[in-house]
Amino acid sequence: MKQKLTIIKVSGKIVEKPEALKTFVREFASIKGRKMLIHSGAELASKVGKKMGIKTQTVDGRPVVDENTLKLLTMVYGGLVNKQFVALLQGRKVNALGVTGADMNLIQSTRQGLDGNDMGFTGAIKQVNAQAMSSMLDAGFVPVVAPITHDGNCNLLFNETDAMAAETAKALALRYDVTLIYCFEKNGVLLNVDDPDSVIPVLKRTQYKNMREMDLIKDWFVNKLDNAFSAIDHGVKEVVITNAVNLANPHLGTHIK
Repeated sequence: MKQKLTIIKVSGKIVEKPEALKTFVREFASIKGRKMLIHSGAELASKVGKKMGIKTQTVDGRPVVDENTLKLLTMVYGGLVNKQFVALLQGRKVNALGVTGADMNLIQSTRQGLDGNDMGFTGAIKQVNAQAMSSMLDAGFVPVVAPITHDGNCNLLFNETDAMAAETAKALALRYDVTLIYCFEKNGVLLNVDDPDSVIPVLKRTQYKNMREMDLIKDWFVNKLDNAFSAIDHGVKEVVITNAVNLANPHLGTHIK
């Protein structure tokens, strides 16, 4: 029987709010068994970038990662945010190990364009080193992974975290019984975006397709759900989309099986 593994991806907006962050860390620490955290940090990176005079261009809401932006994201995601999570988790007696995808050759990527646009040093994941990740998990460490990878040719790349979490879950599903949880500031997938209680408890593929056709889901959320269904198609047992404060309550949120 496979060991259970929980992979949690947390939104950058949670990182920005001290109380929400502390609540998330407490809930994360209470999860039993093997677990891994993949984090964002976009809100903080944007604030630091403004102070440094680095303006980030976007295409369809995604950053065009030039050299200066890559340095900023590596510094904020791989440094400040990553080590902040490590310190908070160590304070909760969780033996966290902060890494980027480039460390231990955990994740290799290739440069990614978008609809013919050059996205700079934006990465699309090529390979996840499941053996290296398993070695950390099986040794009792809790990996805290920042979305910086490498291309195998001495270049760092920045990765979109929803896709990174899904690709990691797919790779590890061959070794573990994987549940992937996307945590953010909403209670789940909402039938009505203006009603926080209109959570869809179980989202089926046909319903998702209908909601997309009716334009009921925002573009950035389409990406999250596409990654969720892709993870299910590649052996992940379950994907949960939920509010960070409900992390320790697995019956809440939206479930995709």
